[in-house]
Amino acid sequence: MILTAEYVSKGHPDCLCDAIVNEIVNYVVLEDKDALCGLECAVHRNKVFIDGRIAAGSKKRVINDEKIKEIVRNVYHEAGYMQYIIERSSQSYSIVWHPLPEELDIILDVCIETLSDEERELRKYSDDQNIVNGYAINLPTTNFLPIAHYVALSIGKYLEDSLSGYYHFGPDFKLLIQLKREQNKIEWERLTLSIQHNRYIDFEDIYTRSLRNINRTLNYLFKNTKLDSLSTIDPNRFYLNGAGDFLQGGPEGDNGLSGKKLCIDFYGPSIPIGGGAIYGKDPHKIDVCGALKARELALELVKKHGFYSVFVTLAWSPGETSPYIIEAYEIDEFGTKLKIDDSMLPPRDYFSIECINNDLNLGNRSITSIKDIK
Repeated sequence: MILTAEYVSKGHPDCLCDAIVNEIVNYVVLEDKDALCGLECAVHRNKVFIDGRIAAGSKKRVINDEKIKEIVRNVYHEAGYMQYIIERSSQSYSIVWHPLPEELDIILDVCIETLSDEERELRKYSDDQNIVNGYAINLPTTNFLPIAHYVALSIGKYLEDSLSGYYHFGPDFKLLIQLKREQNKIEWERLTLSIQHNRYIDFEDIYTRSLRNINRTLNYLFKNTKLDSLSTIDPNRFYLNGAGDFLQGGPEGDNGLSGKKLCIDFYGPSIPIGGGAIYGKDPHKIDVCGALKARELALELVKKHGFYSVFVTLAWSPGETSPYIIEAYEIDEFGTKLKIDDSMLPPRDYFSIECINNDLNLGNRSITSIKDIK
């Protein structure tokens, strides 16, 4: 069996868009837990386009255009779009990862309003129809996530941290992993990395630094665990920048759009994701609170009953406070799917929009993905 998964860095154009709308929503919801937000973002070169609606606050609006623009520029800076001044042998030269935050042309078409009492009262009802899925596998080593997905996430996040501030590497990279599973053993098949760099670093240096950091991550995560076979990768299975030099990345090299990296945001390509994007939506929307609750239930069932893995489905119709479908399935290591008896599931009211928001405290903390539910 082949297991695959992908990771893209926070400097990738699509991830910039997701981070922008996510940070805007988090800011607004922390000001008004009942806030209604539906936002989308697109980026290209130095252009940032944001549209949608924000309704929050009772007597005055909780955000304005200038605050949104400030958030956008902070997201770019945090992603690594900045200028480095390098001093060498009494000479200085600059390395710039464009677009710089101050270069951005931010174009807004966002309807910003206060939230009326009538609309606030409707927040407990679903404003759309949706099916959301949750999943957990009984493997604490991978934070109960699918193995390949967890490996890709871990390597990707470690590369972001370890290479952050190292001016030779740009903010944009993509990682694709392929594992091979035979019986109870999992081994490396291939790891593909495309990473942005400047013209002053040669291929050998990129290769050495990248592979060294990847193996450090794998050794830290998996050495002396059940996944010890993944604790190092053979250099012959590491593929770097197959298309040649990657000098121009980010929005300078490609356009981006929010809501495109759904498999990465959820459980990887092996698990049906259902629903829609989490980013850009307030936590009263089913895409968000439903997906988070489905993950929580899957985790609870795996931990409490020792199932190999659990797949949960919840479905709402517009105007409903609770889902009309609540189903959970055990999936064993051979892929056999067996329905879990309804008596083992919580009552329907446990899944009301208000209950989910209160139980998960969604109005008072920043949620970035289903992986925040542990």
